[in-house]
Amino acid sequence: MTRYRKTERGGGLFSAIEHEQAVAARTSGILKLRDLIPWESFRPLLEDLTGYATRDWKKGGKPPFDPVLMFKVLVLQKFHGLSDDATEEQIFDRTSFKNFLGLRIGDDIPDTKTLWDFKQRIEADGREGGRKLFDAFGLMLEGKGIVAHEGSIIDASFTEAPRQRNERGQNQRIKQGERPEEFDTNPAVGRQKDSEARWTKKNNEAHFGWKNHVKADLKTKLILKSKTTPASVHDSQVFEELLDEKDQAVLADSAYHSAEHEEHLIKLNAQEFLMRKATRGHPLSEAEQQTNHTISRMRVRVEHIFARLAHMGADWCRSIGLKRATQHNHLSNLVYNMDRYACLVG
Repeated sequence: MTRYRKTERGGGLFSAIEHEQAVAARTSGILKLRDLIPWESFRPLLEDLTGYATRDWKKGGKPPFDPVLMFKVLVLQKFHGLSDDATEEQIFDRTSFKNFLGLRIGDDIPDTKTLWDFKQRIEADGREGGRKLFDAFGLMLEGKGIVAHEGSIIDASFTEAPRQRNERGQNQRIKQGERPEEFDTNPAVGRQKDSEARWTKKNNEAHFGWKNHVKADLKTKLILKSKTTPASVHDSQVFEELLDEKDQAVLADSAYHSAEHEEHLIKLNAQEFLMRKATRGHPLSEAEQQTNHTISRMRVRVEHIFARLAHMGADWCRSIGLKRATQHNHLSNLVYNMDRYACLVG
């Protein structure tokens, strides 16, 4: 006779059904998005991006998976920071993932190649599917009156890319905007060589890859707009591109302060809250230090956004090239907004 509780419950069909029902009852994490996001509203855009709506599948070829289902697979992937291979494996293995996608045990699931093809398809021929999906959800948020527009925060964060091991001469040509010819003599090697990502240093720490420049709503911490650049691009170079006439007040750290940016904010009729930076022979006054402290206390909310993105694994991009990095950042920012929306209304 054992003194410990037995874990076996006999198994069988009914036990499996009870387990699925118990998982379905837990609406935390990704399952919150399942219930709160209007997934079908994305269907017209997804069918347009993929071309599925106009293709006649009766003429031959295996019909594709539903584009809304594939979009939910992308959201699932970004929410958990998974590779394509890990996404397929986890959908096959985890009940909660199947539940989010509306699948049951034994149903066909999208494999790695299908997921890769879907991501390629929505970005092909300049379709900019990641940006359009991000914008579509942004319009939904605007329509619900969730975005406050009482203030906007501008900042940037690194998105790391697979580090390259090149010769010194090759790196010099890449810095000059050239792609070394020897990269493409072997196509298998060339596909792994990124001549668009860049190195940079911040606080004596080296970074290779990209920057995710964002404009966020001060009150709701929703991302309103974003731009992806190589990591070497200075934050301030994207400042004006992120702004528009809806911005009533703009907050940013001292890296963004300049006379040109002050003038641009005046043209937009937006209040300027850019932190000041001391220069040699011109230390900050007591009033400027106090202003910086006040701005910093509000601006720090953008760090919460980047922390959540890092928690999702969005600060790491597995793909090669600016085009795919841009898609990665747009989709990551979209999934962050979905998650934040669930927190605001759930």
